[in-house]
Amino acid sequence: MKRGVKLVEYPLSKHAKEQIRTKTGKTLDDINITNILNGNITSEDIKISKETLQKQGDIAKKAGREQLQQNFMRAGELTAVEDELILEIYEMLRPYRSTKEELLAMAERLEKEYQAFHCGALLRETAEVYEKRKIVANR
Repeated sequence: MKRGVKLVEYPLSKHAKEQIRTKTGKTLDDINITNILNGNITSEDIKISKETLQKQGDIAKKAGREQLQQNFMRAGELTAVEDELILEIYEMLRPYRSTKEELLAMAERLEKEYQAFHCGALLRETAEVYEKRKIVANR
């Protein structure tokens, strides 16, 4: 399918609500004001799951939006990564903040510790591009 074609699966919350789970396994129906006020919902309970991101990616691919699908795939990989490390990576990706070696080391860490191979590949590509553009840090 191409852009502009209406996909019957989208949005997931309307067409596949029973399949959507948060990172901790909560359903969309579990996320409500009563459960929040009663303390039955934590911040971890409202984080999206890897599977939901993959489903969103599948829809994007069917719509001919492969770059968006790849973004969802990488986001799915990052659901296993601690928030603090995600912020560290974000900081590293700013121009002049990291050396090529630091970016490559983070790529390796993501791949080895989290099996985040698509994210690792993106960091490797970033390291090469930053080096060409001369926006890596010099230490």
